[in-house]
Amino acid sequence: MRITYFFVFIVFIYISSCGAKKDNQGESEVSASAAEEATSTGEAEQSWIDDSEMDVLSSTWVAEDDKGELSSTWTEDAYSEELSASSGLANSWVDESGETVHAKAEIPPEFIGGKEALFNYIKGTITYPEDVEDGNIYVAFIIGSDGSVRDARVFKGVKESMDREALRIINNMPNWDPGLIDGKPVASVYGLPIIFKP
Repeated sequence: MRITYFFVFIVFIYISSCGAKKDNQGESEVSASAAEEATSTGEAEQSWIDDSEMDVLSSTWVAEDDKGELSSTWTEDAYSEELSASSGLANSWVDESGETVHAKAEIPPEFIGGKEALFNYIKGTITYPEDVEDGNIYVAFIIGSDGSVRDARVFKGVKESMDREALRIINNMPNWDPGLIDGKPVASVYGLPIIFKP
């Protein structure tokens, strides 16, 4: 009789422990599923800018905190040395390759695919340095008449590691649709804030 009770007791403990394992496994599967869902929806990714900010992103877009230091012509200001050294050319200069670079084009250059494609490129390319902090890196660059990106420079940075990452993002960009003057493609200046939001 005692052996029967003992056996029943052992079976009961075994069944209870199996049930607990199953519950724990179910919780693990739910946690893994939630993590996969967060990754697929982008919650687990580093953000670049909010979707609402993408609409106003342009070569003259400046965060409120930076408006005291940056004018609306900060992209042109990044090339002020070249502009002031130009021999009588209005708002343009001839660079080392012999191409005339315009401070502004009548129709500005555009990332192929538009702002949304630009947003996705930066969001998919940005890598946060270990010492990252909140801040905007303002990078000016030239889009050649062939759409190539060149001569990127940080106009206003935050710290060396973040500035380097911002330049890497710009320098690795694919070709753009170049700016136009009188319907013809020209080399022109453009600029972007690379926004770090850890």
